[in-house]
Amino acid sequence: MKIKNKFLFFIFSFFTILLALLIIINTFTLIRSYLTYPKLSSDSHQILRVIFYGSSESFEGTTVSANISLLDRSGMEIARIERSWPDSFLAVDFSSAEFGDSLFFFPEKIYGTDSVINMNNFKIGKKGTNLIHYYIENGECMFGRNKTERKYLYSIASFALNPLAKFMNGLSNKYTVNLSECKSGIYYGIFAENGLLTLRIE
Repeated sequence: MKIKNKFLFFIFSFFTILLALLIIINTFTLIRSYLTYPKLSSDSHQILRVIFYGSSESFEGTTVSANISLLDRSGMEIARIERSWPDSFLAVDFSSAEFGDSLFFFPEKIYGTDSVINMNNFKIGKKGTNLIHYYIENGECMFGRNKTERKYLYSIASFALNPLAKFMNGLSNKYTVNLSECKSGIYYGIFAENGLLTLRIE
C-alpha cells in the first residue's frame, strides 16, 4: 500500500510541476507579446492567396487541388503550397492574439472537409497541412516586412499558437475560414481587416 501511495504521489507531483511549468511559460509568452504588440500596427493586410484547380473523383474518393500562397504584411509571397487534399472542400484554421483593438491572426492548418463549415468551428486533431513551419523560422515570423517586425511578430505568434493561450480570457481564439464557396480558376484572398478575417476575390 505504501509503495502504491508513493507512486501516486510521484505521478501527482510530476504532473503538478509540469502544469506549473506550462503556466509559467505561457505567462511569459503573454507578457512578452503584450509588451510587443504596441510596437506593431494591426492594419488591414492580406494573409493568404488561394486559387483552386478543381476536384476529381477516384476509387479512393474525392480530392480537391489548389495553390496556396502565404503573404507577408507588404503583400510579398513568402511560401507556396501546391497539392491536393482529400474531400470536397478546403478550410483554413487560424489562431489569434487579441489585445484590445489590436488583433493578429496566424494560419495554423489547411485541410479538406466533406461539408460546408462555419467560422469558429476549429477542432483539435484534424488532419491537414501544417502551415506554421512555412512562416516561423529561426526566431522570426516571416509575415513581417523587415527583421525588426519579424522579431516582434514572432513574440506575438508564440503566444497565439500556444494551446494554453486559448484559456487566457479571450486573449487568443481559434477561427476557421471556409473556402467551400471558392470557384476554380479565380484568385481569392484571406484578409485581416477591422478585427476580422474576410474571404473575397482579389
